[in-house]
Amino acid sequence: MITLVSILGFRGDRTKNTPIEVFPDMDRQAKFKAQTKNNFFQDGSADRLPVTGTVLRGTAIDSNNVFSSTPRYPSIAYTTGKKTNGEWVQRVPAQAGLNMATMRLGKEKYDIHCSTCHGEYGDGLGVLSKFGLNPRNLADPSNSGTYLESSAPWTDGQLYNAITNGSASGIMLGLKDRLSPDERWAIVLYLRALQDYVGSATMSLKGDSL
Repeated sequence: MITLVSILGFRGDRTKNTPIEVFPDMDRQAKFKAQTKNNFFQDGSADRLPVTGTVLRGTAIDSNNVFSSTPRYPSIAYTTGKKTNGEWVQRVPAQAGLNMATMRLGKEKYDIHCSTCHGEYGDGLGVLSKFGLNPRNLADPSNSGTYLESSAPWTDGQLYNAITNGSASGIMLGLKDRLSPDERWAIVLYLRALQDYVGSATMSLKGDSL
């Protein structure tokens, strides 16, 4: 009875004593948490970039490509929207696929993830605009630069980065955990089509009204 009460009778009671763990299963281990300091590295950061030439697993990367016998290795421009010298890429990389299938994929993902705020046609008149919010008009070329806190129209690389990591203001959250790189570039391609079609029509209407 004493043994039974000792094992079951005090379960849930608080104690300052170190618990006895027969199988700790690595519950506690030495580690550095994300975005913390680590003086072991020259830059003092615990976060490390992926090793050059390695293939990421997870984070919406195509699993079939990861486990393929002849995998496709994405370029820096394709995965980040930047060139190796740090400059933004001006156009959607050819590796993302520049065809109607990509355009259709971009429309599908835009309708799911973007239209709620930015509207069906990228004009900023989505559902949230009816609740006092002011999403950016992505289809109007004259308003394009303000979306990324820039005085000049953004490049395709900057737009891809905004979809990936969100806006610098923090109002828009990134979608890298929900969209693969191909899907993000597809949205960029579709937005360019919206700007060409809807934006041109908007500017024509402004001209007619003058």
